[in-house]
Amino acid sequence: MLWPSRIVPVLFLAVAVAVAPATASEAPGGVAGLLQRSAAAWNRGDLDTFMRGYEDSPETTYVSSKTVIRGYAAIRAHYAAHYGKSGMGKLTFTDLSIRPLGEDYAVVVARWHLALASGAHPSGIFSLVVHHSAAGWHIVTDHSP
Repeated sequence: MLWPSRIVPVLFLAVAVAVAPATASEAPGGVAGLLQRSAAAWNRGDLDTFMRGYEDSPETTYVSSKTVIRGYAAIRAHYAAHYGKSGMGKLTFTDLSIRPLGEDYAVVVARWHLALASGAHPSGIFSLVVHHSAAGWHIVTDHSP
């Protein structure tokens, strides 16, 4: 009976794939879910919940066309100063591309669109480096020029 010895490795591989940690492209625990939750929080005017998408670390980095901001608290302060609750508007993401960089990191490239109450519609392209830990996926670097 040699067939069980050939089936066991195949079954092991199937189980390993089935129980692997959520990958960057899987919802709702993956990166796409992270972005969906972030946009939903933004659209409710809930900056604190929006910020849960960022890793709470002094190393977390936000890069714009004019500045580099380091640290979770400084990034939150930046968002609060520029988009107080009344000015957050409606945020959407399109053209989402997620590229895994191993099991625990991924790069995201997408477009953001913001519809503000003033009638302005700023938009742009962003890239993120996201990290997966026991707490889930979090943004560690945000480049949104």
